[in-house]
Amino acid sequence: MSSLDTNTDFYIGGVSSLNLVNPMSIASEPTGFHGCVREVIINNQELQLTESGAKGGSNVGDCDGTPCGYNVCRNRGECMANGTTFSCRCLPHWAGNTCDQSVYCLNNLCLHQSLCIPNQSFSYTCLCALGWVGKYCENKTSFSTAKFMGNSYIKYIDPDYRRRNLQFTTISLNFSTTETEGLIVWIGKAQNEENDFLAIGLHNQSLKIAVNLGESISVPMTYNNGTFCHNKWHHVRVIQNQTLIKAYLDDNLILSEDIDPHKKFVALNYDGVCYLGGFEYGQKVNKVTQEIFKRDFVGKIKDVFFQDSQRIELIKSEGYNVFNGDEQNYTN
Repeated sequence: MSSLDTNTDFYIGGVSSLNLVNPMSIASEPTGFHGCVREVIINNQELQLTESGAKGGSNVGDCDGTPCGYNVCRNRGECMANGTTFSCRCLPHWAGNTCDQSVYCLNNLCLHQSLCIPNQSFSYTCLCALGWVGKYCENKTSFSTAKFMGNSYIKYIDPDYRRRNLQFTTISLNFSTTETEGLIVWIGKAQNEENDFLAIGLHNQSLKIAVNLGESISVPMTYNNGTFCHNKWHHVRVIQNQTLIKAYLDDNLILSEDIDPHKKFVALNYDGVCYLGGFEYGQKVNKVTQEIFKRDFVGKIKDVFFQDSQRIELIKSEGYNVFNGDEQNYTN
């Protein structure tokens, strides 16, 4: 019994029904909390205690008593209330109504839906959308081999998800890298710790596979091979057959494990989402994966086959900071 199983709704300040409270956890009749609560952080992620961020609630009001509220002005801006409105006094490097815009990005030259990222040299860089490269993402590119530089990702949406038998999942690809750590693929929504997922990556120079089919309990499995970080191409294939997980590396079976012989959860409810290399900008790999993987992938990925269908055209997916990996051939 090494994990805290909290596969329920998360309540703050009270509960929707007193019948939900375990009688062993209280000394007398349960009562709701009277006071103020803010900045609730669970596993390094702050809960958004707002109408749009919470699943539900009742009898909750503004504790600050002014339009400023908590953290309305971003990046250490100072909030000043004026009746029912507010204004923000921003620090020198920030601008906007809530101090959420870098002054270095106000007149940026980034093109084609690229992201402007301020840097420490009082300037900015352009994070290019998939299919564009260049200082300002002005040049169009295409590739069959994707080159990941860190802070990169490709997001593929499975068009056949609603027609899939979710008890059977297959993913295969070729990868090469010079690093000992990195998330290669994450099949799942990657929004909160309750989401199902199947993941492949490198950890401490070992191939690591992690699966969560339910109850927020992930099962990590590793295969130690000290040759991953030498720029050589490797082929990996992972098969989920209900709770049986099999993995092949360079056509050799390296893993065959039934993660739950009782078959309590047998389907991978991945919502049709598959990430390669990392997640959206601002989403840290170590936080999203609950430290299962430490960093974004740095290297190359090609020949991605999902559910044994035809090869995925990576260039037609969503992504950022991904480059043409066809230009240089690594040693086989």
